[in-house]
Formats: sequence, C-alpha cells, structure tokens
Amino acid sequence: MDIDASEEDPEMKKSSAVCVGREEDIKKSERMTAIVHDREVVIFYHKGEYHAMDIRCYRI
Repeated sequence: MDIDASEEDPEMKKSSAVCVGREEDIKKSERMTAIVHDREVVIFYHKGEYHAMDIRCYRI
C-alpha cells in the first residue's frame, strides 16, 4: 500500500496522519507494513494500542 499526503506543504507531509489500512485488518494480523512518505514502516497492534516504526534498523 503506497500512501502520500499533501503535495502542497512538505512540512504537513512529515506530521500528518496517514491511513495505512482498516483497523480490523491490523488487529486481526497484529502487524502490517506500508510505505508512508517514501519510507517502509511496520504498524503493530499490541495490548490494545497501535505502534508504528521504520521497518529498518539503521544502527550500526
């Protein structure tokens, strides 16, 4: 799933909410991946809360 926000304001793109899927689909699978603003992220549903983070670890 490729999601993109406002083309007019790049700053809004960094902080705006983005829909990556239906709640029931994320809850059922407990995680999913999506591309948001040209970055691959993983979204987790754990203990009643949603969490999202970059899919890659950049620590060396």
